[in-house]
Amino acid sequence: MNILSKHRDTRNGMVFSFTKLTFQCLLQVSKQSLWLGVGLVAIAGCANTVDHRKVADAIQQDITKNGGTSLKAVTCPGSVKPEAGKTFNCVGEMDNGYTFTITAKQQDAKGAIAWDVPNAKGLINIPKLEALMQEAVATEINTRPSVTCGGVYRAIKPGEGFECQGAYKVMKSVPTSKTVKGKPKPTIEVSQTEKISVTTDENGNISWQRVFPGLAAKT
Repeated sequence: MNILSKHRDTRNGMVFSFTKLTFQCLLQVSKQSLWLGVGLVAIAGCANTVDHRKVADAIQQDITKNGGTSLKAVTCPGSVKPEAGKTFNCVGEMDNGYTFTITAKQQDAKGAIAWDVPNAKGLINIPKLEALMQEAVATEINTRPSVTCGGVYRAIKPGEGFECQGAYKVMKSVPTSKTVKGKPKPTIEVSQTEKISVTTDENGNISWQRVFPGLAAKT
């Protein structure tokens, strides 16, 4: 799945920069957001394998409970041996028939499993999207903003969209009645906020654009 970032000056409708990124880039952006779900799942003693049904149920419950209502089913392999640090792949199926890989990692050999849910057609991993936006915007404003879209997962249909909120600090000049030649004007740090509009196309690709404060959309 591709993420397309567009930054638009709404005064004249012109796109002044365009960046195409994939979520493979995100692995270098924010390791903290990679393993979202952590659960304790029992290991079948007689077969000495991870209980794949419990893992699948835990992943599905995590996603649907946190906004991913479009998830239909999760299946995991049944022959995974318990071994700390080892990973295995489960498969998520959306109600639109689209399938995607969910990487599960054994935190220990006693049944602690963490899983990484990617963005899929019809499902958005919100913390990953927020981290990607933060990194992209930071390269343009030279400071790392906070980006909030709300929730953990979001079920979304092609063509649908939603808004996120960005916030960061900027320095602004303090209005004064007198100016002293040769001295810089005093400045203060203020909070700046802006909206970020997110949309998806018919193929499930996500695009987003910053809507700058104080600029009304052209009609």
